[in-house]
Amino acid sequence: MHTIHITLKQKWALLAFLVVGITMLHYSTEQSSYYFRVFYSELYFLPIVLAAFWFGLRGALSASITISAFYLPFIFWHWQGFSAADLDSILSLFLYNGLALLTGALKDRETASRKTMIEAGSLAVMGRSLAAAAHDMRSPLILIGGFARRILKKMDESDPACQKLNCIIQETEKMERMTADMLDFSKPLNLKLTKGNMDTIIRSSLAKVRELSKRKNVSVTYHPSPEAPDIKFDTMRFEQVLVNLIQNAIEASPEGGSVTVTIPFSSPTNLILDVADNGSGIPLAKRQQVFDPFFTTKKEGTGLGLPIVKKIVDAHGWSLEILDNGSGGTLFRMNLTEDNTSDHLHN
Repeated sequence: MHTIHITLKQKWALLAFLVVGITMLHYSTEQSSYYFRVFYSELYFLPIVLAAFWFGLRGALSASITISAFYLPFIFWHWQGFSAADLDSILSLFLYNGLALLTGALKDRETASRKTMIEAGSLAVMGRSLAAAAHDMRSPLILIGGFARRILKKMDESDPACQKLNCIIQETEKMERMTADMLDFSKPLNLKLTKGNMDTIIRSSLAKVRELSKRKNVSVTYHPSPEAPDIKFDTMRFEQVLVNLIQNAIEASPEGGSVTVTIPFSSPTNLILDVADNGSGIPLAKRQQVFDPFFTTKKEGTGLGLPIVKKIVDAHGWSLEILDNGSGGTLFRMNLTEDNTSDHLHN
């Protein structure tokens, strides 16, 4: 059995044919043929419903407004001084546009709901696939890295094979980090919320990126706030967020550049934390894409770092936005509101 496929042009052509054809029937019918005119008025509902089904709210409103524009001259042409027929015609105009609003809005809502379900299903499948792949990769990587380190310890440093073993160890470490990212992204977050000191957790995160900042020749500056409150969060997960954001900022900065970590605002229940770099910045069109799984501009990136950051931030009930840094580059701003934090399992 063959499925009939109507192209976009054919759909618009059919709608135009229906609207014009029904309008011509209206204008060519004698005024005395009242029941025919009522029937033709009802026929206008067909292109409106089809436009809503095919094109959503914008399509339905386009059809209803066009019909109204065609039908108004006919009403004035046959105006009888607010007779029952005149009132019926005016009511029809309201019905056309009301139906367009209703059916178009319902179609748009259904389309958005279906898209959300498809995306959720795709992410669930992706999560399960990632978890399986990461689980299978983890054990052999640990074995390879472990054997290489043991052999390296027993070898003379002058041996040319040492360089090759070091290369193996570095690559397995990268792969181990990739599998850790894949597992982090695929599994649900079970937050362990406790009151924590913001200054302590920031300094701990900075210590973990110190080696990278030296290697990249990028200075990292922290501007603490003495008024920063203790906020309830998952200490381990929040440190993961900070380390990831600061690492990204370092890697985005040019050699000799700078990264700043700042708390520009704090109150007893709210705190804003900024991580800024002076790199080339992120174009506005790509600012939401950076949170999509596997989207990356780095040669060695997995594209899972920022999606994991977003997942952890969302799980806490916080918000994360990307802004332009005043001195050039990108600024990641976290709004940490303790009131939004929940104490249950987050998927």
